[in-house]
Amino acid sequence: MDANVKAEGTTSPQGAAWNRERVELVKRTICPRGISEDEFALFIEQCKRSGLDPLLKEAFCVARRQNVGNRERPNWVTKYEFQPSEAGMLARAERFPDFKGIQASAVFAEDEIVVDQGKGEVVHRFNPAKRKGALVGAWSRVVRDGKLPVVVWLDFSGYVQQTPLWAKIPTTMIEKCARVAALRKAYPEAFGGLYVREEMPAEEYDAHDEPAPASGSYEVLGSKPGPVKASFPTLAPAPSPAEATKAVEMARTPEKEEARLDVDVPLAPATTVAAVPVSQTPERSKTSAVVVAFGPHKGKTTSELSDDELSETIDLAHEKLMEQPRARWAKAMRENLTALEAETELRCQAPSSKDRAGTNPEA
Repeated sequence: MDANVKAEGTTSPQGAAWNRERVELVKRTICPRGISEDEFALFIEQCKRSGLDPLLKEAFCVARRQNVGNRERPNWVTKYEFQPSEAGMLARAERFPDFKGIQASAVFAEDEIVVDQGKGEVVHRFNPAKRKGALVGAWSRVVRDGKLPVVVWLDFSGYVQQTPLWAKIPTTMIEKCARVAALRKAYPEAFGGLYVREEMPAEEYDAHDEPAPASGSYEVLGSKPGPVKASFPTLAPAPSPAEATKAVEMARTPEKEEARLDVDVPLAPATTVAAVPVSQTPERSKTSAVVVAFGPHKGKTTSELSDDELSETIDLAHEKLMEQPRARWAKAMRENLTALEAETELRCQAPSSKDRAGTNPEA
């Protein structure tokens, strides 16, 4: 194979030679089975150019669905592309001799910030105890030896994606994008044109390829290994016109009045009970049928996980699926991941305890 021949004699940044055995190992363990020879050769070249080692999970070979046709006649195909990870880019930057560090922070509306890209300076002041306001963006600064620091500013409105992770942890996501953008600008020869998963829009898919759900049924994912079929409750048949008329006549006929007693019976005094204020906003359900099927929290329901633990579990699933998208367990993990992301969206819609406390009327 041409990619193997070209790889002879080259070395990775860690000192491991890109020999034939190493290239074949990457193809067997990292790349999906359906990758073509040209796509694999391009993947290896991008690994060597960027200095990212796929065996150390610094880069991945991911499959993406692309429409090479048009709207009238769509033609969906699977393309395998090189995609770095933020951790891999940071590790690679540490190996540059002039790299002295990187800074990044999200910025809220109430923060005081001055960004001077010409001088490579950022002055960011805020009080964590005060109200932050809306998230407006993030900055990142790369310091290099003997060179002007590189400063990057990202507007939140221009980078936010319609995905569960962006809805759940927008601060973390915009900071990741800022760090990656700063590294791209500081080291274009290594990272130019490379984008991490957090920067990519929601993956497109062919709606015609998805099987339509059966009428009157749906799947409950995550409650136990494998999908569980559940049916909608069967409605009672509608009554016939004759039965409906009879029911109306019976309703109009007054029932026989009970005999009234002429004896006055003293009634107990009415007791006034103070009304207990009840929150008008329903709390999020404490019980959930979604069970985590992988990772350190395997076997637990989502109601037992905190928001951070749920986000970490979703990140772990994305990483595993990027590493081995064709594995035998990949389909089951995708189904469980769909259920976990749905739970994340429900948590985003549910009000927090502080919001509920603020809306409760005083007794």
